[in-house]
Amino acid sequence: MPGDVTAAFLSAKVALVAQANDQAYPYVFWTFVVVLCLCPFYFWFVTKAKSIFHTSFLTASFAVFAISIANVEFEAFFKETIPQAVVRAVAIVLPILWTYLVTQISVAALDQQTPPGGVPKPDSPGGAVGAAAAGPVNAGANS
Repeated sequence: MPGDVTAAFLSAKVALVAQANDQAYPYVFWTFVVVLCLCPFYFWFVTKAKSIFHTSFLTASFAVFAISIANVEFEAFFKETIPQAVVRAVAIVLPILWTYLVTQISVAALDQQTPPGGVPKPDSPGGAVGAAAAGPVNAGANS
């Protein structure tokens, strides 16, 4: 989950709700749209996510969790077009599916790419990487 942009959106949402109470929903929605539009640039230039797939995945992740964070405001904003039950179901189910299904698929896809810094991944989780994988430098010197 892209915690930095999600935290920025959460902070803005809380501030808007504190100021406008029940009338905050259009401001929260448009804040979401602005942050969503800025996400690809932020991920590309600031976090250095240099693949379109990774940038798109992070942007979509923000959208998924933002809908869950601001579900009440989204319900109010879309009250004329989308039934309240649908917005609630999406806000509950989508983050769960995203976390346990979509994220695992994307991690497998991203695992095919070289990580930043070019450090190879270990063969097994928790295994040593790089020079540590070769063993101690003085192995067998005192045997």
